[in-house]
Amino acid sequence: MTGSSNGKIAVVFSGGVGLGAYQAGAYVRLQDQLQPQWLAGSSAGAVNVAIIAGSAPEQRAEALTKFWRAGELVSANPAFDHRTRSVSWTNLLNWMSALQSRLIGSPGFFHPSLVSLSRSPPALYDLSPMRERLTRLIDFGRVNAGEFRVIVATTDIETGDLVVFDSGRGDRIEMDHLLASCGLLPEFAPVEIGGRLLGDGGLCANAPVDAVLESGTEDVSLCFVIDVFARDGSRPTDLQTSLARRQELFFGNQTYRQLTGHLRARRLGEHGKSVAQGAPEDTPRRPFAILYLSYRPAPEEAGPEKGFDFSARSLRRRWRAGALDMGEALNVHRALGEGGGLRVVRRAAMTGDEGERP
Repeated sequence: MTGSSNGKIAVVFSGGVGLGAYQAGAYVRLQDQLQPQWLAGSSAGAVNVAIIAGSAPEQRAEALTKFWRAGELVSANPAFDHRTRSVSWTNLLNWMSALQSRLIGSPGFFHPSLVSLSRSPPALYDLSPMRERLTRLIDFGRVNAGEFRVIVATTDIETGDLVVFDSGRGDRIEMDHLLASCGLLPEFAPVEIGGRLLGDGGLCANAPVDAVLESGTEDVSLCFVIDVFARDGSRPTDLQTSLARRQELFFGNQTYRQLTGHLRARRLGEHGKSVAQGAPEDTPRRPFAILYLSYRPAPEEAGPEKGFDFSARSLRRRWRAGALDMGEALNVHRALGEGGGLRVVRRAAMTGDEGERP
């Protein structure tokens, strides 16, 4: 299968630091069945988009694997092997991994920097390690060659406006656009592009759904939204789960509101168009479906700091969760056929070692 019979396929990736491994696993599973034509992302999602678009088709899975396995360097310390089956002990080790990243950085991704702290605006960490690795992994000529329509979302730090770079509208996507989209204050520095100071796309649209659906209404018939924050979840039981739940609700609801708002506007617009053309109200509409996936963390994840846990097992677990969730999404798509509106894809949460391998 290479696409949807009635239009193009789009994939939207949200931001979420180390949680982006979930999206990588989901995409690798997706490309076995369908070939998207549009890719959009914020922050870590924008990095995934560029790795996919900047690699040859047969090398995309390998490139994503190389990027997200950088965290295995952290596990050189036996304390981070995570081989215990105790949820509470693994939770403690995941917290240690997240705190280690906060204190000394994560190999291949970022490191603390006094120079960055002295700049204006200051940043706690320097993304130079990630820049160097992405330079080796991404062919920006291929990113901009037109195989995919590539969209990277950023936020204007001064005005608060969403600033979108869209290769379909003639924008050229380069490394600075990715680093700007990752510029989550105060952790990572924003980047000045075209006279504007641009930071993390998640400050405005963590999953840049509108950038795809508003500009692609006539083209896109199937859209996968791969979020790393689930708006639905369990009741918090302690401080860490309360903080994590707040984070998930904040970002997950942001994305869900965009999706439902777009669908309402689309229904109203199509109804108005039909009435203006004198068509009956029950005139069939062009098939359209959104499949919304979101990562539900295992109990042992490091609460609100899980995004900074780059330990090998956590990355593998997220990758595996993404692959399994995408498998369920493809089952839903096959059952629905063309169309179907918005469908929230839900699969039973993983337990034990189910998420151990990509």
